[in-house]
Amino acid sequence: MSSVVLFERALKRYSTKTIGPIDLIVERGEVMGLIGPNGSGKTTTIRLMLGLIKPSAGRVLLNGFSPFSKRVEALRGVGYSPELPNLPTFFTPRELLMLIAREIGLSAQNHEVEDALERVGLLEYSDTKISKLSKGMVQRLSVAQALLGNPHALVLDEPLIGVDPIGADHLRALISDFASKGGTVVLSSHQLSEVESVCTSVTAFRKGRVLFSGKVSELVKSFLGVRTIKVDALGVNKSILERVSALEGVLHIEEDKSSLRIRVQADRDVRAKIARLLIEEGCELREIRYLDNALDELYRRAVLGEGGLES
Repeated sequence: MSSVVLFERALKRYSTKTIGPIDLIVERGEVMGLIGPNGSGKTTTIRLMLGLIKPSAGRVLLNGFSPFSKRVEALRGVGYSPELPNLPTFFTPRELLMLIAREIGLSAQNHEVEDALERVGLLEYSDTKISKLSKGMVQRLSVAQALLGNPHALVLDEPLIGVDPIGADHLRALISDFASKGGTVVLSSHQLSEVESVCTSVTAFRKGRVLFSGKVSELVKSFLGVRTIKVDALGVNKSILERVSALEGVLHIEEDKSSLRIRVQADRDVRAKIARLLIEEGCELREIRYLDNALDELYRRAVLGEGGLES
């Protein structure tokens, strides 16, 4: 089967609230972001996925097996990094990963450990006591241990929490590279802007229920319609504006002092075409970016019941 994760009307009942029902499919090679505020159901979904808790109703499959009744088969080839990992502080990163590598029976332990530390940007801290590492570094170390054993899937609970911008860039690049080689990633985040650049699909939670789920490109196309690009450039004249206006997907241009606000069709990313045109015309391009965050806007509309996102 092509799906790595499957939820069918899965529910988890607690004494004070219920999470679900959750319907969710994550295909091979996909980067699925579980997004929403703290307490909305993201971590419960991950715990159900890994068989750490049993669903009260419905079905959950990982690698085609129930993670609760067929734990070994379901978890084979899956790396996991929890939120706020509690790692033994008297080890160094190298010592910890070497211990884990031995426990899971890796033959090329030194090579795998070095590779994992390098991939998360911690190689230069490999012999520093974990007690001396920052919170963000410990989070990255947790991701490094999830990489051991050459997994085909990663489950990362809030991997960017407490991580500085450089560390976050390391992790986003790692996730993108992992997926480009056929790996599957499920990650959670309450910061939507942090995951938009790496996720190919998202499932959004609020108060224990799923607001929307699907591929980012399809959700943006279906529900946003229009987005605004801000361009900061020198040397833009009327002739150049006319050429930009003629690009497919461009709807309207507003001039604001030294910057432009260009309204475009949401399903067409024309930033590269605009940048190329301005540079070819000899303009000094200083900035080009979306003014809005697609996931933030999707979530806002879902919460407000706009755009047909809520069922």
